Amino acid sequence: MMPVRTRRIIALFCLQLGMVLPSEGQAFYVDGFWSGMSPQQLVFAASAQGLMAQPGADGYLYLGTAYPPRLLSQVAFCGNMLVSYTRNILSDTDYANVLAGIFSAYGSPSGMRFSGDIEPGAASGAFRAIGFTLWAKGADRITMTSYFDWRFYQGELFRQQPASVRFETLNPCNA
Repeated sequence: MMPVRTRRIIALFCLQLGMVLPSEGQAFYVDGFWSGMSPQQLVFAASAQGLMAQPGADGYLYLGTAYPPRLLSQVAFCGNMLVSYTRNILSDTDYANVLAGIFSAYGSPSGMRFSGDIEPGAASGAFRAIGFTLWAKGADRITMTSYFDWRFYQGELFRQQPASVRFETLNPCNA
């Protein structure tokens, strides 16, 4: 049988751990960040990943690297709780992995919009489009925005496909 002091220390540790780790009752958990975490928890989690958190416009925090300087994501709080996490997606490296993770956790999208057109000129023309995909499950809302810019120039296809994904939980600040 453990001494009372040891049991108290273990109980206190478990209580503190429970305050730091996400629970099933919280909405999203992505990239080591979860809805409901405090700004202090977010800064600690970001620094553990080698990221810096900088205050930005409209009360957002921006996560990124100092060198090379890169903006990787944007987070928003309602009161003292994380309610939104938006990250940029590199189209050639992690677009498919991000989509696979979302489909695995949230299933098929609940809505999609796509608009685009072929623009004449620009050598042999260009295809420019934008796509919005929405997943909704419980309190979670996930929105993926994808931009497509494909052009022919001197016989070569140049393409850019920047995208971003926003994880958000319903909260009183966006009601």
